Amino acid sequence: MNKKPTYEELEEKVKRLEALLNDQPQINLIQELKESESRFKALSDAAHEGIFIHDNGLGLEVNNVGCEMFGYDPGELIGRHALEIFTEDSRKLVMTNIKNGVTHAYEATGLRKDGSTFTVEITGKNCIYHGKEVRVAALRDVTERKIAEQALKDSESKFREVFENAGDGILIGDLQGRMIEVNEAFLKMTGYDREDIIGFHIKKIFSQQSLSDKPLRFDMLNKGQTLIFERDITGKEGQLIPVEMNSKRPHANYYLSIIRDLRERRKAASELERKNKELLLAKQKAEESDRLKSSFLANMSHEIRTPMNGILGFAELVRAEDCDNKTRMEYLDVIISSGHQLLDIINDVLEISRIETGQINIMKSDIKVNDLLRDISVFFQPLARQNHNTIQIECPENSEMQIVYADEMKMRQVLTNLVNNALKFTLNGTVKVGYEIENTYLKFFVQDTGIGIPADFLDKVFERFLQAEYNDQMKQRGTGLGLAICKRLIEIMEGDIWVQSVENEGSTFYFTLPLDKKKN
Repeated sequence: MNKKPTYEELEEKVKRLEALLNDQPQINLIQELKESESRFKALSDAAHEGIFIHDNGLGLEVNNVGCEMFGYDPGELIGRHALEIFTEDSRKLVMTNIKNGVTHAYEATGLRKDGSTFTVEITGKNCIYHGKEVRVAALRDVTERKIAEQALKDSESKFREVFENAGDGILIGDLQGRMIEVNEAFLKMTGYDREDIIGFHIKKIFSQQSLSDKPLRFDMLNKGQTLIFERDITGKEGQLIPVEMNSKRPHANYYLSIIRDLRERRKAASELERKNKELLLAKQKAEESDRLKSSFLANMSHEIRTPMNGILGFAELVRAEDCDNKTRMEYLDVIISSGHQLLDIINDVLEISRIETGQINIMKSDIKVNDLLRDISVFFQPLARQNHNTIQIECPENSEMQIVYADEMKMRQVLTNLVNNALKFTLNGTVKVGYEIENTYLKFFVQDTGIGIPADFLDKVFERFLQAEYNDQMKQRGTGLGLAICKRLIEIMEGDIWVQSVENEGSTFYFTLPLDKKKN
Protein backbone atom coordinates (compact mmCIF):
# COMPACT_ATOMS: atom_id res chain seq x y z
CA MET A 1 0.00 0.00 0.00
CA ASN A 2 1.45 3.40 -1.03
CA LYS A 3 2.49 5.78 1.67
CA LYS A 4 0.76 9.16 1.66
CA PRO A 5 3.12 12.18 1.48
CA THR A 6 3.45 14.22 4.68
CA TYR A 7 2.51 17.83 4.91
CA GLU A 8 6.13 18.85 4.83
CA GLU A 9 6.73 16.85 1.66
CA LEU A 10 3.74 18.46 -0.08
CA GLU A 11 4.87 21.91 0.98
CA GLU A 12 8.34 21.20 -0.47
CA LYS A 13 6.88 20.15 -3.84
CA VAL A 14 4.73 23.33 -3.95
CA LYS A 15 7.81 25.43 -3.32
CA ARG A 16 9.74 23.65 -6.13
CA LEU A 17 6.79 24.16 -8.50
CA GLU A 18 6.62 27.88 -7.64
CA ALA A 19 10.32 28.20 -8.25
CA LEU A 20 9.97 26.44 -11.60
CA LEU A 21 7.06 28.66 -12.65
CA ASN A 22 8.95 31.75 -11.67
CA ASP A 23 12.09 30.65 -13.62
CA GLN A 24 12.32 33.40 -16.35
CA PRO A 25 14.63 31.55 -18.81
CA GLN A 26 12.23 28.65 -18.89
CA ILE A 27 9.34 31.02 -19.45
CA ASN A 28 11.22 32.68 -22.30
CA LEU A 29 11.98 29.32 -23.90
CA ILE A 30 8.33 28.31 -23.79
CA GLN A 31 7.34 31.67 -25.25
CA GLU A 32 9.89 31.30 -28.08
CA LEU A 33 8.58 27.84 -28.86
CA LYS A 34 5.07 29.17 -29.07
CA GLU A 35 6.19 32.02 -31.32
CA SER A 36 8.23 29.63 -33.50
CA GLU A 37 5.26 27.33 -33.87
CA SER A 38 3.12 30.34 -34.73
CA ARG A 39 5.60 31.47 -37.39
CA PHE A 40 5.77 27.92 -38.78
CA LYS A 41 2.00 27.79 -38.87
CA ALA A 42 1.85 31.14 -40.70
CA LEU A 43 4.53 30.14 -43.22
CA SER A 44 2.96 26.73 -43.65
CA ASP A 45 -0.46 28.19 -44.39
CA ALA A 46 1.03 30.77 -46.77
CA ALA A 47 2.83 28.12 -48.84
CA HIS A 48 1.42 26.98 -52.17
CA GLU A 49 2.16 23.36 -51.37
CA GLY A 50 0.47 21.15 -48.89
CA ILE A 51 2.82 20.68 -45.89
CA PHE A 52 2.50 17.38 -44.05
CA ILE A 53 4.45 16.39 -40.90
CA HIS A 54 4.09 12.75 -40.03
CA ASP A 55 5.73 10.15 -37.88
CA ASN A 56 6.33 7.08 -40.02
CA GLY A 57 3.18 7.88 -41.96
CA LEU A 58 0.99 8.99 -39.06
CA GLY A 59 -0.15 12.62 -39.49
CA LEU A 60 1.10 15.12 -36.92
CA GLU A 61 0.60 18.45 -38.66
CA VAL A 62 -1.06 19.53 -41.93
CA ASN A 63 -1.38 23.07 -43.26
CA ASN A 64 -4.58 24.53 -44.68
CA VAL A 65 -3.40 24.10 -48.29
CA GLY A 66 -2.92 20.37 -47.67
CA CYS A 67 -6.40 20.06 -46.21
CA GLU A 68 -7.98 21.95 -49.09
CA MET A 69 -5.97 19.94 -51.63
CA PHE A 70 -7.47 16.67 -50.39
CA GLY A 71 -10.89 18.10 -49.50
CA TYR A 72 -10.64 17.73 -45.68
CA ASP A 73 -11.48 20.21 -42.96
CA PRO A 74 -8.57 21.49 -40.81
CA GLY A 75 -7.65 18.92 -38.24
CA GLU A 76 -9.29 15.98 -40.02
CA LEU A 77 -5.97 14.70 -41.30
CA ILE A 78 -4.26 14.83 -37.89
CA GLY A 79 -3.90 11.29 -36.65
CA ARG A 80 -4.69 9.77 -40.08
CA HIS A 81 -2.16 7.61 -41.82
CA ALA A 82 -0.60 9.13 -44.95
CA LEU A 83 -1.53 6.15 -47.10
CA GLU A 84 -5.24 6.99 -46.72
CA ILE A 85 -4.87 10.01 -49.02
CA PHE A 86 -3.36 7.97 -51.89
CA THR A 87 -4.88 5.43 -54.26
CA GLU A 88 -4.10 1.73 -53.91
CA ASP A 89 -1.64 1.70 -56.81
CA SER A 90 0.43 4.51 -55.23
CA ARG A 91 0.54 3.46 -51.56
CA LYS A 92 3.40 0.99 -51.88
CA LEU A 93 5.57 3.59 -53.65
CA VAL A 94 4.78 6.26 -51.02
CA MET A 95 5.46 3.97 -48.05
CA THR A 96 8.71 2.68 -49.56
CA ASN A 97 9.97 6.23 -50.11
CA ILE A 98 8.98 7.22 -46.54
CA LYS A 99 10.92 4.29 -45.09
CA ASN A 100 13.93 4.89 -47.30
CA GLY A 101 13.99 8.62 -46.60
CA VAL A 102 13.85 9.50 -50.31
CA THR A 103 14.48 13.21 -50.85
CA HIS A 104 14.00 13.57 -54.61
CA ALA A 105 10.65 14.55 -56.05
CA TYR A 106 8.34 11.84 -57.31
CA GLU A 107 4.73 11.55 -58.44
CA ALA A 108 1.80 9.62 -57.01
CA THR A 109 -1.98 9.61 -57.40
CA GLY A 110 -3.78 11.49 -54.62
CA LEU A 111 -7.21 10.45 -53.31
CA ARG A 112 -9.55 13.22 -52.16
CA LYS A 113 -12.18 12.83 -49.49
CA ASP A 114 -14.89 12.79 -52.17
CA GLY A 115 -13.16 9.90 -53.99
CA SER A 116 -11.77 11.93 -56.91
CA THR A 117 -8.14 11.51 -57.85
CA PHE A 118 -5.40 13.81 -59.08
CA THR A 119 -1.66 13.74 -59.71
CA VAL A 120 0.49 14.96 -56.86
CA GLU A 121 4.24 15.67 -56.75
CA ILE A 122 5.86 14.77 -53.43
CA THR A 123 9.14 16.05 -51.97
CA GLY A 124 10.05 14.76 -48.51
CA LYS A 125 12.81 15.16 -45.94
CA ASN A 126 13.45 13.80 -42.44
CA CYS A 127 14.01 16.38 -39.66
CA ILE A 128 13.71 16.87 -35.86
CA TYR A 129 10.37 18.13 -34.65
CA HIS A 130 9.66 18.52 -30.88
CA GLY A 131 12.76 16.56 -30.12
CA LYS A 132 11.80 13.67 -32.36
CA GLU A 133 12.79 12.68 -35.93
CA VAL A 134 9.79 13.07 -38.18
CA ARG A 135 9.23 13.47 -41.93
CA VAL A 136 8.15 16.71 -43.50
CA ALA A 137 6.61 16.38 -46.96
CA ALA A 138 5.62 19.07 -49.45
CA LEU A 139 2.81 18.01 -51.81
CA ARG A 140 1.93 19.92 -54.97
CA ASP A 141 -1.11 19.36 -57.18
CA VAL A 142 0.45 19.00 -60.67
CA THR A 143 -2.72 18.02 -62.55
CA GLU A 144 -2.76 21.20 -64.60
CA ARG A 145 0.95 20.91 -65.27
CA LYS A 146 0.47 17.29 -66.40
CA ILE A 147 -2.38 18.37 -68.66
CA ALA A 148 -0.19 21.13 -70.08
CA GLU A 149 2.72 18.70 -70.52
CA GLN A 150 0.46 16.21 -72.29
CA ALA A 151 -0.96 18.96 -74.46
CA LEU A 152 2.59 20.00 -75.30
CA LYS A 153 3.51 16.41 -76.12
CA ASP A 154 0.40 16.07 -78.28
CA SER A 155 1.22 19.33 -79.99
CA GLU A 156 4.82 18.27 -80.57
CA SER A 157 3.61 14.90 -81.84
CA LYS A 158 1.21 16.58 -84.26
CA PHE A 159 3.93 18.97 -85.37
CA ARG A 160 6.36 16.10 -85.87
CA GLU A 161 3.74 14.10 -87.78
CA VAL A 162 2.95 17.06 -90.05
CA PHE A 163 6.65 17.91 -90.33
CA GLU A 164 7.72 14.42 -91.37
CA ASN A 165 4.73 13.68 -93.62
CA ALA A 166 4.66 16.99 -95.45
CA GLY A 167 4.88 16.66 -99.21
CA ASP A 168 7.31 19.58 -99.42
CA GLY A 169 10.77 19.67 -97.94
CA ILE A 170 11.07 21.62 -94.67
CA LEU A 171 14.38 23.08 -93.50
CA ILE A 172 14.99 24.80 -90.14
CA GLY A 173 18.17 26.79 -89.54
CA ASP A 174 19.63 28.70 -86.62
CA LEU A 175 20.62 32.36 -86.66
CA GLN A 176 24.11 31.46 -87.93
CA GLY A 177 22.59 29.76 -90.99
CA ARG A 178 23.36 26.23 -89.80
CA MET A 179 20.73 23.60 -90.61
CA ILE A 180 19.34 22.19 -87.36
CA GLU A 181 16.37 20.16 -88.60
CA VAL A 182 15.09 18.75 -91.89
CA ASN A 183 12.15 16.54 -92.69
CA GLU A 184 11.97 13.26 -94.60
CA ALA A 185 10.64 14.88 -97.78
CA PHE A 186 13.74 17.07 -98.06
CA LEU A 187 16.06 14.08 -97.56
CA LYS A 188 14.17 12.07 -100.17
CA MET A 189 14.20 15.00 -102.58
CA THR A 190 17.96 15.57 -102.35
CA GLY A 191 19.29 12.10 -101.52
CA TYR A 192 21.09 13.34 -98.41
CA ASP A 193 21.15 11.49 -95.10
CA ARG A 194 20.31 13.47 -91.97
CA GLU A 195 23.93 13.45 -90.78
CA ASP A 196 24.96 14.98 -94.12
CA ILE A 197 22.84 18.05 -93.37
CA ILE A 198 22.43 18.68 -89.64
CA GLY A 199 25.02 21.14 -88.33
CA PHE A 200 26.19 22.30 -91.76
CA HIS A 201 25.66 25.78 -93.17
CA ILE A 202 22.80 26.11 -95.64
CA LYS A 203 25.32 27.11 -98.32
CA LYS A 204 26.16 23.41 -98.58
CA ILE A 205 23.05 22.74 -100.66
CA PHE A 206 23.72 25.52 -103.18
CA SER A 207 26.29 25.82 -105.93
CA GLN A 208 28.49 28.89 -106.01
CA GLN A 209 26.81 29.97 -109.24
CA SER A 210 23.37 29.68 -107.66
CA LEU A 211 24.45 31.82 -104.70
CA SER A 212 25.94 34.39 -107.05
CA ASP A 213 22.75 34.58 -109.10
CA LYS A 214 20.42 34.64 -106.10
CA PRO A 215 22.19 35.39 -102.77
CA LEU A 216 20.75 34.27 -99.43
CA ARG A 217 18.99 37.37 -98.04
CA PHE A 218 19.12 36.90 -94.27
CA ASP A 219 18.90 40.68 -93.92
CA MET A 220 15.44 40.71 -95.48
CA LEU A 221 14.31 37.74 -93.40
CA ASN A 222 15.45 39.56 -90.24
CA LYS A 223 13.15 42.44 -91.20
CA GLY A 224 10.16 40.07 -91.16
CA GLN A 225 9.85 39.64 -94.89
CA THR A 226 8.82 36.36 -96.54
CA LEU A 227 11.00 35.46 -99.53
CA ILE A 228 9.79 33.20 -102.35
CA PHE A 229 12.38 32.31 -105.00
CA GLU A 230 12.74 29.69 -107.67
CA ARG A 231 16.31 28.43 -107.61
CA ASP A 232 18.42 25.29 -107.96
CA ILE A 233 19.68 23.29 -104.99
CA THR A 234 22.40 20.68 -105.25
CA GLY A 235 21.57 17.06 -104.37
CA LYS A 236 23.93 14.58 -102.78
CA GLU A 237 25.05 13.24 -106.18
CA GLY A 238 25.71 16.75 -107.47
CA GLN A 239 22.47 16.93 -109.45
CA LEU A 240 20.75 20.30 -109.75
CA ILE A 241 17.18 20.25 -108.44
CA PRO A 242 14.86 23.13 -109.39
CA VAL A 243 12.84 24.19 -106.34
CA GLU A 244 10.55 26.94 -105.10
CA MET A 245 11.96 28.13 -101.77
CA ASN A 246 9.59 29.91 -99.35
CA SER A 247 11.65 31.33 -96.45
CA LYS A 248 10.83 33.41 -93.38
CA ARG A 249 11.88 33.95 -89.76
CA PRO A 250 8.89 32.80 -87.68
CA HIS A 251 10.79 32.83 -84.38
CA ALA A 252 13.53 34.93 -82.84
CA ASN A 253 15.84 31.91 -82.74
CA TYR A 254 15.46 30.22 -86.12
CA TYR A 255 14.67 30.49 -89.83
CA LEU A 256 12.21 28.29 -91.70
CA SER A 257 12.24 27.32 -95.40
CA ILE A 258 9.59 25.29 -97.21
CA ILE A 259 11.14 23.76 -100.33
CA ARG A 260 8.93 22.53 -103.16
CA ASP A 261 10.40 20.24 -105.81
CA LEU A 262 9.62 21.74 -109.22
CA ARG A 263 10.83 18.83 -111.33
CA GLU A 264 7.39 17.26 -111.70
CA ARG A 265 5.75 20.66 -112.23
CA ARG A 266 8.25 21.58 -114.92
CA LYS A 267 7.95 18.15 -116.44
CA ALA A 268 4.17 18.56 -116.50
CA ALA A 269 4.53 22.07 -117.97
CA SER A 270 6.89 20.72 -120.60
CA GLU A 271 4.49 17.87 -121.33
CA LEU A 272 1.59 20.33 -121.55
CA GLU A 273 3.60 22.50 -123.91
CA ARG A 274 4.44 19.44 -125.99
CA LYS A 275 0.79 18.39 -126.06
CA ASN A 276 -0.26 21.88 -127.06
CA LYS A 277 2.27 21.84 -129.87
CA GLU A 278 1.00 18.43 -130.93
CA LEU A 279 -2.58 19.70 -130.86
CA LEU A 280 -1.59 22.77 -132.84
CA LEU A 281 0.30 20.58 -135.31
CA ALA A 282 -2.64 18.20 -135.52
CA LYS A 283 -4.95 21.15 -136.11
CA GLN A 284 -2.65 22.46 -138.80
CA LYS A 285 -2.41 19.00 -140.35
CA ALA A 286 -6.18 18.62 -140.22
CA GLU A 287 -6.62 21.98 -141.89
CA GLU A 288 -3.92 21.09 -144.41
CA SER A 289 -5.51 17.68 -144.95
CA ASP A 290 -8.87 19.34 -145.54
CA ARG A 291 -7.27 21.73 -148.00
CA LEU A 292 -5.43 18.87 -149.70
CA LYS A 293 -8.60 16.81 -149.94
CA SER A 294 -10.34 19.72 -151.62
CA SER A 295 -7.37 20.09 -153.94
CA PHE A 296 -7.35 16.31 -154.44
CA LEU A 297 -11.01 16.24 -155.44
CA ALA A 298 -10.43 19.06 -157.89
CA ASN A 299 -7.37 17.24 -159.23
CA MET A 300 -9.28 13.96 -159.41
CA SER A 301 -11.99 15.65 -161.44
CA HIS A 302 -9.34 16.78 -163.86
CA GLU A 303 -7.41 13.49 -163.86
CA ILE A 304 -10.53 11.39 -164.39
CA ARG A 305 -12.00 13.79 -166.98
CA THR A 306 -8.84 13.66 -169.13
CA PRO A 307 -8.78 9.89 -169.81
CA MET A 308 -12.57 9.79 -169.98
CA ASN A 309 -12.53 12.51 -172.64
CA GLY A 310 -9.88 10.52 -174.50
CA ILE A 311 -11.92 7.34 -174.31
CA LEU A 312 -15.19 8.99 -175.37
CA GLY A 313 -13.64 11.23 -178.00
CA PHE A 314 -11.63 8.56 -179.78
CA ALA A 315 -14.52 6.08 -179.50
CA GLU A 316 -16.60 8.55 -181.48
CA LEU A 317 -13.82 8.83 -184.08
CA VAL A 318 -13.61 5.03 -184.37
CA ARG A 319 -17.29 4.99 -185.29
CA ALA A 320 -16.73 7.43 -188.17
CA GLU A 321 -17.34 5.86 -191.60
CA ASP A 322 -14.30 7.49 -193.16
CA CYS A 323 -11.91 6.01 -190.54
CA ASP A 324 -9.52 3.57 -192.17
CA ASN A 325 -8.16 0.50 -190.37
CA LYS A 326 -4.74 2.00 -189.60
CA THR A 327 -6.23 5.13 -188.07
CA ARG A 328 -8.81 3.07 -186.21
CA MET A 329 -6.06 0.96 -184.62
CA GLU A 330 -4.23 4.13 -183.52
CA TYR A 331 -7.45 5.45 -181.98
CA LEU A 332 -8.01 2.15 -180.18
CA ASP A 333 -4.48 2.35 -178.73
CA VAL A 334 -5.34 5.78 -177.30
CA ILE A 335 -8.59 4.44 -175.86
CA ILE A 336 -6.79 1.49 -174.25
CA SER A 337 -4.04 3.78 -172.85
CA SER A 338 -6.64 6.17 -171.42
CA GLY A 339 -8.52 3.22 -169.93
CA HIS A 340 -5.35 2.02 -168.19
CA GLN A 341 -4.68 5.53 -166.90
CA LEU A 342 -8.21 5.73 -165.51
CA LEU A 343 -7.87 2.29 -163.93
CA ASP A 344 -4.60 3.30 -162.21
CA ILE A 345 -6.30 6.34 -160.71
CA ILE A 346 -9.20 4.25 -159.41
CA ASN A 347 -6.84 1.61 -158.03
CA ASP A 348 -4.78 4.20 -156.11
CA VAL A 349 -7.87 5.73 -154.53
CA LEU A 350 -9.22 2.32 -153.54
CA GLU A 351 -5.85 1.19 -152.19
CA ILE A 352 -5.33 4.19 -149.89
CA SER A 353 -8.93 3.85 -148.73
CA ARG A 354 -8.40 0.18 -147.81
CA ILE A 355 -5.15 0.98 -146.01
CA GLU A 356 -6.64 3.80 -143.94
CA THR A 357 -9.66 1.74 -142.93
CA GLY A 358 -7.51 -1.28 -141.98
CA GLN A 359 -9.05 -3.51 -144.60
CA ILE A 360 -5.77 -4.56 -146.18
CA ASN A 361 -4.51 -8.12 -145.59
CA ILE A 362 -0.87 -9.20 -145.57
CA MET A 363 -0.10 -12.67 -146.98
CA LYS A 364 3.55 -13.47 -146.31
CA SER A 365 5.67 -16.11 -147.97
CA ASP A 366 9.30 -16.79 -148.92
CA ILE A 367 10.25 -14.60 -151.89
CA LYS A 368 13.33 -15.04 -154.08
CA VAL A 369 14.55 -11.48 -154.12
CA ASN A 370 16.75 -11.62 -157.24
CA ASP A 371 13.99 -13.18 -159.34
CA LEU A 372 11.57 -10.47 -158.26
CA LEU A 373 13.98 -7.68 -159.22
CA ARG A 374 14.60 -9.23 -162.64
CA ASP A 375 10.84 -9.41 -163.26
CA ILE A 376 10.52 -5.70 -162.37
CA SER A 377 13.38 -4.84 -164.75
CA VAL A 378 11.86 -6.75 -167.68
CA PHE A 379 8.42 -5.20 -167.06
CA PHE A 380 9.76 -1.64 -167.26
CA GLN A 381 12.06 -2.01 -170.27
CA PRO A 382 9.48 -0.45 -172.69
CA LEU A 383 8.96 2.60 -170.43
CA ALA A 384 12.72 2.95 -169.97
CA ARG A 385 13.26 3.04 -173.72
CA GLN A 386 10.66 5.81 -174.14
CA ASN A 387 12.80 8.23 -172.12
CA HIS A 388 16.09 6.73 -173.32
CA ASN A 389 16.91 5.31 -169.88
CA THR A 390 18.76 2.19 -168.76
CA ILE A 391 17.65 -0.10 -165.92
CA GLN A 392 20.37 -1.84 -163.91
CA ILE A 393 19.97 -4.58 -161.27
CA GLU A 394 22.50 -4.58 -158.37
CA CYS A 395 22.52 -7.53 -155.96
CA PRO A 396 25.14 -8.67 -153.39
CA GLU A 397 27.61 -11.35 -154.43
CA ASN A 398 26.52 -14.96 -153.93
CA SER A 399 22.94 -13.87 -153.27
CA GLU A 400 21.18 -15.79 -156.02
CA MET A 401 19.15 -17.78 -153.50
CA GLN A 402 18.45 -14.84 -151.13
CA ILE A 403 15.00 -15.15 -149.55
CA VAL A 404 12.87 -12.54 -147.77
CA TYR A 405 9.70 -13.37 -145.85
CA ALA A 406 7.09 -10.80 -146.94
CA ASP A 407 3.91 -10.21 -148.94
CA GLU A 408 5.07 -10.60 -152.56
CA MET A 409 2.18 -8.65 -154.07
CA LYS A 410 2.69 -5.68 -151.72
CA MET A 411 6.45 -5.77 -152.19
CA ARG A 412 6.07 -5.86 -155.97
CA GLN A 413 3.59 -2.95 -155.72
CA VAL A 414 6.12 -0.84 -153.80
CA LEU A 415 8.99 -1.59 -156.19
CA THR A 416 6.77 -0.98 -159.24
CA ASN A 417 5.70 2.40 -157.91
CA LEU A 418 9.27 3.48 -157.07
CA VAL A 419 10.76 2.31 -160.39
CA ASN A 420 7.88 3.86 -162.35
CA ASN A 421 8.47 7.24 -160.65
CA ALA A 422 12.23 7.01 -161.24
CA LEU A 423 11.74 6.36 -164.98
CA LYS A 424 9.13 9.11 -165.37
CA PHE A 425 11.39 11.77 -163.85
CA THR A 426 14.62 10.70 -165.61
CA LEU A 427 15.67 11.49 -169.20
CA ASN A 428 18.68 9.86 -170.88
CA GLY A 429 19.80 8.46 -167.56
CA THR A 430 20.09 5.36 -165.42
CA VAL A 431 17.79 3.74 -162.88
CA LYS A 432 19.38 1.23 -160.49
CA VAL A 433 17.34 -1.30 -158.50
CA GLY A 434 18.97 -3.49 -155.86
CA TYR A 435 19.45 -4.37 -152.22
CA GLU A 436 22.03 -4.90 -149.45
CA ILE A 437 22.06 -7.34 -146.53
CA GLU A 438 22.37 -5.55 -143.18
CA ASN A 439 22.19 -7.62 -140.00
CA THR A 440 18.61 -8.90 -139.67
CA TYR A 441 17.03 -7.06 -142.59
CA LEU A 442 17.37 -6.31 -146.29
CA LYS A 443 17.79 -2.71 -147.42
CA PHE A 444 16.36 -2.11 -150.90
CA PHE A 445 17.07 0.93 -153.04
CA VAL A 446 15.79 2.52 -156.26
CA GLN A 447 18.26 5.13 -157.53
CA ASP A 448 17.89 7.44 -160.50
CA THR A 449 19.85 10.23 -162.18
CA GLY A 450 16.78 12.33 -162.81
CA ILE A 451 15.65 15.80 -161.78
CA GLY A 452 15.65 15.08 -158.03
CA ILE A 453 13.31 16.47 -155.41
CA PRO A 454 13.28 20.10 -154.17
CA ALA A 455 14.80 20.38 -150.65
CA ASP A 456 11.69 22.02 -149.22
CA PHE A 457 9.58 19.09 -150.40
CA LEU A 458 11.67 16.19 -149.03
CA ASP A 459 9.85 16.01 -145.68
CA LYS A 460 6.47 15.97 -147.45
CA VAL A 461 7.20 13.47 -150.18
CA PHE A 462 5.31 10.61 -148.47
CA GLU A 463 2.23 12.68 -147.63
CA ARG A 464 -1.05 12.02 -149.41
CA PHE A 465 -2.27 14.07 -152.34
CA LEU A 466 1.03 16.00 -152.68
CA GLN A 467 3.22 16.29 -155.77
CA ALA A 468 6.27 18.45 -156.22
CA GLU A 469 6.03 21.27 -158.72
CA TYR A 470 8.16 20.83 -161.85
CA ASN A 471 8.40 22.55 -165.18
CA ASP A 472 5.93 21.65 -167.93
CA GLN A 473 8.41 19.27 -169.55
CA MET A 474 8.66 16.98 -166.49
CA LYS A 475 5.20 17.55 -165.02
CA GLN A 476 3.46 14.20 -164.52
CA ARG A 477 -0.14 13.37 -164.06
CA GLY A 478 -1.32 11.30 -161.11
CA THR A 479 -3.17 11.26 -157.81
CA GLY A 480 -0.22 12.02 -155.53
CA LEU A 481 -1.01 8.83 -153.58
CA GLY A 482 1.69 6.47 -154.84
CA LEU A 483 4.43 7.23 -152.29
CA ALA A 484 1.90 7.49 -149.44
CA ILE A 485 0.70 3.97 -150.37
CA CYS A 486 4.31 2.71 -150.48
CA LYS A 487 5.03 4.11 -147.01
CA ARG A 488 1.97 2.52 -145.42
CA LEU A 489 2.60 -0.87 -147.07
CA ILE A 490 6.23 -0.95 -145.89
CA GLU A 491 5.20 0.03 -142.34
CA ILE A 492 2.56 -2.71 -142.30
CA MET A 493 5.31 -5.19 -143.24
CA GLU A 494 7.42 -3.97 -140.27
CA GLY A 495 9.84 -2.00 -142.43
CA ASP A 496 10.87 1.58 -142.94
CA ILE A 497 11.14 3.84 -146.02
CA TRP A 498 13.00 7.09 -146.66
CA VAL A 499 14.53 9.17 -149.46
CA GLN A 500 17.74 11.02 -150.19
CA SER A 501 17.79 13.49 -153.08
CA VAL A 502 19.66 16.41 -154.58
CA GLU A 503 17.75 18.57 -157.01
CA ASN A 504 18.94 18.19 -160.63
CA GLU A 505 21.21 15.28 -159.63
CA GLY A 506 18.81 12.48 -158.79
CA SER A 507 17.03 10.64 -155.99
CA THR A 508 17.46 7.38 -154.07
CA PHE A 509 14.52 5.76 -152.29
CA TYR A 510 15.34 3.18 -149.61
CA PHE A 511 13.14 0.72 -147.76
CA THR A 512 13.87 -2.14 -145.38
CA LEU A 513 12.22 -5.50 -144.72
CA PRO A 514 13.12 -7.86 -141.84
CA LEU A 515 14.69 -11.24 -142.57
CA ASP A 516 13.62 -12.97 -139.36
CA LYS A 517 10.38 -14.94 -139.76
CA LYS A 518 9.73 -14.90 -136.01
CA LYS A 519 9.93 -11.11 -135.95
CA ASN A 520 7.57 -11.02 -138.89
